[in-house]
Amino acid sequence: MTPRPRVRPDAKCPLRPGQPCTLCQLNVTGPQDCGLVRLVMEDDELREGLHRFQVAALRREGAETAA
Repeated sequence: MTPRPRVRPDAKCPLRPGQPCTLCQLNVTGPQDCGLVRLVMEDDELREGLHRFQVAALRREGAETAA
């Protein structure tokens, strides 16, 4: 049995739906240690705004595929 090559998952940016994490801050390895993501997730208003943004993006994406 031949070993399968390891595939590294592409981290998605939680603040930009559908886009990869571009490691836009120094010393960051992905969304899990991104300071901006942490700030947004710790703030109730920002987190709610992000949720509304993500829902709207999913609706747009669904409307585009249905057309």
